[in-house]
Amino acid sequence: MADHEQDSIYWHDAFFEALQLELYQYEKALEFISNHPLSKEALKMDALVIKKNSDVPVSKNIGRIFRKFNIFEYKSETVSINEHTYSKSIAYGLLYSSFTKVPVSDITISIVVTKHPRDLLKYLKNVRGFQVENKGNGLYYIIGDTFPVQILESKELSKEENLFLRNLRSNLSSEDAKEVTEAYKEIKPFEEKNVYLDRLIQANQQAFMEAIMLGEAAKALFLEAAGEEGWLDERDKQRDKQRDEWRDIETAKKMLFFGDTAEKVSKIMNIPLEKVKTLA
Repeated sequence: MADHEQDSIYWHDAFFEALQLELYQYEKALEFISNHPLSKEALKMDALVIKKNSDVPVSKNIGRIFRKFNIFEYKSETVSINEHTYSKSIAYGLLYSSFTKVPVSDITISIVVTKHPRDLLKYLKNVRGFQVENKGNGLYYIIGDTFPVQILESKELSKEENLFLRNLRSNLSSEDAKEVTEAYKEIKPFEEKNVYLDRLIQANQQAFMEAIMLGEAAKALFLEAAGEEGWLDERDKQRDKQRDEWRDIETAKKMLFFGDTAEKVSKIMNIPLEKVKTLA
């Protein structure tokens, strides 16, 4: 998929749903808030996960550091994180503590990235002097900052534990599309509007079309989405357009063969003159 097409996909709503899917078994113990405002101005965290009952342990890998208030920041596949965006995430925690009078000790920071944060990890270790613990499968703990911090490299997360965050990207395979569709169906019915799968299909139409051959769940979902969005209609229109253009070219070639000038063919067939000249 071209970069400009990736840029046109708004992944953040899908990330918020992916986060809920990852932690669905704790849905009664956690409260999820999207785009939580930090002030009256347009300063918002991507997600805030509140642990409603401190007695309920979150054993899932991405939730082991959880305290009472857990701030999530998400960077899509077109965005690289650096020391400045990292500092902004830390600032969100400080501002949230200040505005709500929540103790700093009750807050954690999680930063979800798609691209490997090599330069950031080097900076945190060598410049800031923090300890960087590689916990494996795309999970890094940053030890020594104001808050407990974890960086999640989504595409390297465990397929078994983090299928929804791991697949929150373009360039999925047909097998990826099949697996995530079937896993989604185990948690939520397709009858509900699902922004997560909607974004995945937008970014991976070919993979989902191929997944039709691999599983009924993917087939039902893709055909439903394709019907709503008119993707198949667009495909058919494009195919008809290409067929009409081919016919026009063949007709132009015949006219040239029987002696019509390139200028006449261009005018009658509505084909650029330079294009007609290449047919002679």
